Amino acid sequence: MAIPWLLALRTIPWGTILANAPSLARSADALLSKSKTRDRPDAALRLDVQALSDRIAALEQRDRDTAELLTRMTGQIDALTVAGEVLQARAQWLLVIAVSACIVSVVACVLTLAPG
Repeated sequence: MAIPWLLALRTIPWGTILANAPSLARSADALLSKSKTRDRPDAALRLDVQALSDRIAALEQRDRDTAELLTRMTGQIDALTVAGEVLQARAQWLLVIAVSACIVSVVACVLTLAPG
């Protein structure tokens, strides 16, 4: 019975890996050189600082716009809540009136149909 890691070594396409080894090494070197920190001139640093400052200003403006939108939405929700409370009070009065009208109509029917 073969050892599992020997089977794994046999199934790996070593010929393809060895044929592409130089390009893999070049890609690894390029990636490594990009990831290294480089000394940049002061002008590039100033441009980066300016770009970051612009992004921060844009984010702050977006925060102000979002806060204004939330304030308006809160006002609208408050108005809807008040309107809902008014409608609830009106519905309760209409229910009282409807029940009273039903009672009056039942009494009127009883008086009309009563012998006497």
